[in-house]
Amino acid sequence: MNNHMMGRTTASDRLGIHLTGARLQQVAFTGITEEDLKILHAQEALFGTITDLVVDELYERLLQEPELAAIINSHSTLDRLKGTQRWYFQSLTAGLIDEAFFERRLHIGRIHSRIGLTTNWYLGTYMLYLQIATQQLKRALPDQWAVVVMSLSKLFNLDSQVVLEAYEEDEKEKIQRMVEEKQHLLLRVNAAVQELTSMIAELNASSRKMADSAENTAELQRSSNEQVKELHRQVEDIGSLGTTMKEVSDQTHLIGLNASIEAARAGEEGRGFAVVANEIRKLAANSKQSLGLIQEKLGSIYTALNLVQRGSDQTVILAEGQAASSQELSAFVQMIESVALELEALQQE
Repeated sequence: MNNHMMGRTTASDRLGIHLTGARLQQVAFTGITEEDLKILHAQEALFGTITDLVVDELYERLLQEPELAAIINSHSTLDRLKGTQRWYFQSLTAGLIDEAFFERRLHIGRIHSRIGLTTNWYLGTYMLYLQIATQQLKRALPDQWAVVVMSLSKLFNLDSQVVLEAYEEDEKEKIQRMVEEKQHLLLRVNAAVQELTSMIAELNASSRKMADSAENTAELQRSSNEQVKELHRQVEDIGSLGTTMKEVSDQTHLIGLNASIEAARAGEEGRGFAVVANEIRKLAANSKQSLGLIQEKLGSIYTALNLVQRGSDQTVILAEGQAASSQELSAFVQMIESVALELEALQQE
């Protein structure tokens, strides 16, 4: 009764290629056969004896490259990495390729992608690996080394394909994250644009009202200022007229004085004329007193008008400045609106 009939599976039953579909097609295209796996499996003991030599020389060569040395020292320890490489080199003689074989190598490829080891270094390492292993196999198997190296190179080729697959997978994930981050950013930009657009509409309306109000205020102040100036001129005219009236009053007083003198000379016949002359002198005196009060009041009004005019001039300047500021605010609003449109266009892209 054989092992299959007894329902038992031996280690030899698990050797070979146990794949289906695309993975089986990939292995076949690479040229790997079960004979290659048998050839390598037959050298399992020999690989065990040269593994340390191969791995030590490999890392001695790798550490000569500053970029690789920096990656190695920043993400792991040399002893740990050598341990992983010893496992990998010996696994090449396992004589088995199945789904677990691919999963282990995909996992290693993802790790190397995430630590920043670029594909040119990784793939170059395979060639260096093969070169060092070939030198050891030549010494250990002077008659068979070529056959073993051919099978080994096929496995290295397959492993490099799996590594590229892991890198591509990781890059796709990075691109997907970037797309998601961009979409999230665009959503935030969209919300900001909508809020900014609403604020712009309110600010634009307010700035227009301010500009219109400022223009009206400036115009009213300019009109008031002109009226104050006109009033100032009229007060000056009144002052000039008062001066003329004072001169007339002085002349009237002088006439009244002369009339009194003539009446005194005329004696009894000039008595009535003297009364009239006296009244003229009183009228002239009263007129002069009134004109004095008028000029005093005009002086006060003139002083007040000067203060009002200076205040009006300053108000006009402020109003015009307010109007200019409102125009600047309106221009600023238009600039913000332009930026919002550019953000919206960027979002649509």
